[in-house]
Amino acid sequence: DFLADFSSNQTRPENFPFSIWAKLMRETFNTNSPELMTKPPCGGIMGLRQAIATHLEQFRGMHVQPEQIFIGAGTEYLYGLLIQLLGFDKKYAIENPGYEKIAAIYNSYNVAYHYIPMDNNGILVDELEKSEADVVHISPSHHFPTGIVTPISRRYELLGWAAASTDRYIIEDDYDSELKFTGKPIPSLQGIDTAGKVAYIGTFSRSIAPSVRIAYLVLPPALLQRYQTLCSHYSPTVSRFEQHTLFQFMKGGHFERNINRNRNTYRKRRDAFVSALKASPIANQITIMGANAGLHFLLQVQNGMSEAELIASAKANGICLQGISPYYLKNRTPMAHTILLGFAHHTPEELQQAANLLASIWKI
Repeated sequence: DFLADFSSNQTRPENFPFSIWAKLMRETFNTNSPELMTKPPCGGIMGLRQAIATHLEQFRGMHVQPEQIFIGAGTEYLYGLLIQLLGFDKKYAIENPGYEKIAAIYNSYNVAYHYIPMDNNGILVDELEKSEADVVHISPSHHFPTGIVTPISRRYELLGWAAASTDRYIIEDDYDSELKFTGKPIPSLQGIDTAGKVAYIGTFSRSIAPSVRIAYLVLPPALLQRYQTLCSHYSPTVSRFEQHTLFQFMKGGHFERNINRNRNTYRKRRDAFVSALKASPIANQITIMGANAGLHFLLQVQNGMSEAELIASAKANGICLQGISPYYLKNRTPMAHTILLGFAHHTPEELQQAANLLASIWKI
């Protein structure tokens, strides 16, 4: 067992509102409504879709109709659905560095995809143009693993790229946009898209709990029409009971309160960790990156040790770490001696102790 494990973004069970969720589930069962025993519509129950549309308007500045929203059991299912709508013959583009599961899903559907390099503002639009891709899959609100938040100017460049051809689309993967700690959120790509080129994916696994396997997809008009032609016969992948419980959770204001509580909890943890590192004996040898959003940040350590040496020395002292290099795909040179630090699972006190321990291990 490790003293501290920073290799994942796993959250703690006490952050989940068990009592409220259990109460809403009981209420759902006790209604004895005959409707609960029927199969939900393929896109999801209308109450939940309406609640998501309201949430997206309030938090992300998106004006969408509930009919554009489709509920699915996790983002992986929705990626597959989008491939069917966009076409198996299309060329897809993904961020490099990036989340390896996305490439694995495109592989499993046997579609062509390209890795597109990034700079400090996100994916490079000229490289995207060169790749001749039709569809680009990006996380502009908070990129994994770099933590980059794509600025508004690059967002408009991407929308310009998509608008230049009828076949081009953007998949906006907004997996943890609620967890932004500083400043006002930048509008989603979908919210500033006037050409109907953005398919937006969100999930409740970050904002409520990983075990809540409910995600949603917002389709632009052309893809909505295609969905109605190709996929409207599909059975729903999330039960009516779960959908109804989540609907009541959102309708009762519990979801918004839960997001605010989580944001405060994780901001305190991030602050404790960052300030302990900045006050440590290695403060002049480290660079902290991507700490304004999400449940991890990057730490570049300039003490002469390689990424592998940093990880091995921490492991020998009971701290589990992960480097950034596994996320660089297809011959791209990773950022040197850089570690991912997922802080969600530890208390502020544990994080301060771990920062001091890391400083003592890495002080050269």
